[in-house]
Amino acid sequence: MIAEERIPETSPLEDESLANYYSRMAKKYMRFPLKRVLSRIRALGVEEGLALDVGTGPGIFPLWIAQALTGIKFIAIDLSPAMIQEAQFNAKEMGLEDRVLFQVGSAYALPLRDKTVDLIICLNTLHHLEDPLSFFNEASRVLKEGGKFVMVDLRRDAPKPVAIFFNLLWRLMIREARARKGLWNSLKASFTLEECKKLLQRSALQGWKIYPQAIEMWIESA
Repeated sequence: MIAEERIPETSPLEDESLANYYSRMAKKYMRFPLKRVLSRIRALGVEEGLALDVGTGPGIFPLWIAQALTGIKFIAIDLSPAMIQEAQFNAKEMGLEDRVLFQVGSAYALPLRDKTVDLIICLNTLHHLEDPLSFFNEASRVLKEGGKFVMVDLRRDAPKPVAIFFNLLWRLMIREARARKGLWNSLKASFTLEECKKLLQRSALQGWKIYPQAIEMWIESA
């Protein structure tokens, strides 16, 4: 256990230079995590349709997924205008502006009509939410019947020695002083597996499974 009680981390990132730094680091280090997420999407049988990314940050995941799965179009949202600016730049750089639309938006009011989305991804965002239950309900609202989802976040009940190891790796990779405590702070802000399971049980979201992996928890369509 990293901390008995959550220490919330809910403010959107406003510093444009730090958003640009995170964007550059994501391009450099997120290839392996992308492959893990992409493998789960493919295992769920999603190859085309409309997808939604909630908490997109600099947009690296929806852009790379759209590049790999050419039948998918994305709407991707984030509370941070600075991150959306980075994401739009990255989309233009990759020539994917017509297939990945980035906009400022809230997990509590998803900008889509009921039953319109084939896939939702939400990666390392839950620990930023004060009210994940409302997000799970919103996800249920916009998903089509049979729609799929892949959600990944840190978990506060990760084994502490494993968390310390990953935090050391983070600090070796991240040289920007303002970001070096980022992983540990996010771990302290995250939910435990049991806390998240109880929220899912109370939500309208159906057909889910939740399981731990190292310092993460994965929530996906059963």
